[in-house]
Amino acid sequence: MSNIAIKTALALAIASSVALPALAEDVIRLGMTPEPYLPYGQVNAAGQWEGIEADITHALCERMKVKCEISAMAFDGLLPALKENKLDVAVGAFSITDERKQTVDFSASYYTEGTSLVGPKAESVTVGTVDAPDGSKILDPKVFEGKVVGVQASTVQHQYLTKYYPNVEVKAYDTADNSMADLAAGRIDFVLSPDLYLHTFLATPQGADFDIKAAAPDNKALGEGVGYVVKKGDAATLKKVDDALASIKADGTLAKSIAHWVDGK
Repeated sequence: MSNIAIKTALALAIASSVALPALAEDVIRLGMTPEPYLPYGQVNAAGQWEGIEADITHALCERMKVKCEISAMAFDGLLPALKENKLDVAVGAFSITDERKQTVDFSASYYTEGTSLVGPKAESVTVGTVDAPDGSKILDPKVFEGKVVGVQASTVQHQYLTKYYPNVEVKAYDTADNSMADLAAGRIDFVLSPDLYLHTFLATPQGADFDIKAAAPDNKALGEGVGYVVKKGDAATLKKVDDALASIKADGTLAKSIAHWVDGK
C-alpha cells in the first residue's frame, strides 16, 4: 500500500507519485486528521499517513489529476476549516447525516459501518431497545443508569448520545484513543464508537478485557455511510471527487484497501 508522508507538523503533500503534474490552478486543499483511527487512518512512527483513507485519497488525487495540498489538523477543526474556506475537501471517517448536509456536501459513501457499545467483560449486561420519541429504535437508557459513557467529541455518536440520552453522564474526548484509555483505566464504564475502530481496539492487548455489549439499532442520526466532505455548493469539486471515487470502486482499488486494513489480506 502506498503512503503519503507528513512534510511538516501541519502540512502534508502528495509528491511526485501523482501521475500527472498539475497546473497551479489544479490544486485541491485537503484536510485530514493525524489522530490514530485505524483502519481509516493514522500517522505512523515514520511520519507516514496510512490506512484506508490514506490509500484512497492518494488514488483519488491521481485520478482527479490535481495536486493535493494536505493539511493535518484536529478532527473537530476539519469542518470549521472547510466552512471558513481554508479547505476544499475534508477526510476523517465523516458519517453522512442530514444534519451535516445542512452546512456541507458529501461525496458518495466509501464505507458503511455500525455503531456499538463496548464495556468490561467482567460486567454482564443485557441491553435492550426502546422506541424513542421520534419513532426510532434506540438502546435502552436503563443500561446507562449510574454509568459514565465515553465518546469522541464532534462525532455522530456524540450527537446521538446528546439527542437521545439527555440525562446520561457523557464524557467527550478529543480523540477516540483517549476515550479507550479512560475505559481501560476504569474511569468510565462504556464507550460508544463506530464498529471498525472498536474491533481494532478489541484486537489489542489493551482491549483484551473488553467486549461489545450491544449494537446500536440503525438510526439516521448515526449516518448513512462514510464520505468525503466538500464545501456547501461546490459542485465542481464534488463531481471530481465522486467521479474519482467511482473509478476506484470500479477497478477494485477501494476493495483492495478495505481488504488490507479491515481483513488483514
